[in-house]
Amino acid sequence: MPHSQDIDVANSPDLESTYECLLCGKLVKSTTHPGQCDCGGEFQNWGNSLE
Repeated sequence: MPHSQDIDVANSPDLESTYECLLCGKLVKSTTHPGQCDCGGEFQNWGNSLE
C-alpha cells in the first residue's frame, strides 16, 4: 500500500487492546490498562513482548 494511503489506526486511543492476567490467564479487552485483576495478578497487553 502506498504511504499516501496508510491508515493510522494502530496507535489510535479509541482501539481496544487485549490484556491477559499473568497470574490466572483472564482476558480483558479495554481501551486503557485495566489495572489489577480480581485474582491479584497484573495484566499484560498482548501487543507487548514478554521479553
